[in-house]
Amino acid sequence: MMKKQDYQIIHTDEIDIKALWMVLWTNKRTLLKITAGFFLLAIIYLMFFATTLYYSNSTVVQTEAEASSSMTSMLSLASSVGMDVGAAVASPEVNVIDFVQSRRMQNTVLGKTWDIGKSSQTDLLTYWEINDTTGVVFGLIRGVSNVLGLEEKTEEEIRERWFEAGRKTLSDRINARYTETGLLMVEVWMEDPKLTRSLTNYIVQAIVEYTNEVKANRWRNNINFLEKRLGELKIELIQAEDNFTDFQKENRRISDSPDLIVEMANLRRDMEIKTQLYLVLQNEYEFARVEEAKDITGIVVLDPAFYPVEAAKPQKLGLLIVSIIVGFILSIPGYLIYRGIKQ
Repeated sequence: MMKKQDYQIIHTDEIDIKALWMVLWTNKRTLLKITAGFFLLAIIYLMFFATTLYYSNSTVVQTEAEASSSMTSMLSLASSVGMDVGAAVASPEVNVIDFVQSRRMQNTVLGKTWDIGKSSQTDLLTYWEINDTTGVVFGLIRGVSNVLGLEEKTEEEIRERWFEAGRKTLSDRINARYTETGLLMVEVWMEDPKLTRSLTNYIVQAIVEYTNEVKANRWRNNINFLEKRLGELKIELIQAEDNFTDFQKENRRISDSPDLIVEMANLRRDMEIKTQLYLVLQNEYEFARVEEAKDITGIVVLDPAFYPVEAAKPQKLGLLIVSIIVGFILSIPGYLIYRGIKQ
């Protein structure tokens, strides 16, 4: 009977499937041991290295008030006849996703005190031990800097480095995206379930306040523009009316002069356009003041953040199953390479 080391898997540059199967079958315990090793590594990772994260989300609907088109149409009409009406203030879009990932938002979250667990309160820099000045790493860095004679960092520089490290972590824990149906979803992963829900709701509330701020500034800028343009247009309208009145006084009989008839028509048209535009701007001014008073947020919370009961990451069962599959797949070529080197 042949020993298991005597099986020749390759004959004349071809793989003998039967010999390969016999080698693997007779060494199945070794393959199982390699697979078990991967399984054990996965358990060690879950017990000592994996960070348990809880997940929560909140969905909101963004609504926009219908814009009045009368002002735009009249401004276009006035521009088409050569009147300089100025540039209306553009309505900036509220980019919520950029706001969630902004330094402004992240620094606010990092500096805020949060309720964690049943009774403890702390900020995220302390919770993640980023600003720990008693740790081994911080002491080692300071010691090396002293030995090398490097310039010691100021408190402001050290604090900025802490916030920079906190922002990197926070960028991986917070996400804002639009679903296929157009809903805005805010997602948060944190180590504590209470913190996860609180942070999700806080971000949504910050989005509402930011949207209010942007829209209030927009209406305020529109009102300032309309007030300025109305004052200018009132002077232009008075001048147009005076020009038309003076022309009529100086030219009482114009029926025999085609040039005077055309000139009077131009003066009348200029006066009428300025009158209509003044009325439109006046209406838009009143409309803008009403909209500013309404303080419309444009954000409706559809689903508030829920309290996560179970951890979302890591998925322990899935990771263990993957470790078994990967371990079994890698055990075959690994053993064959070992066997070839040994022979």
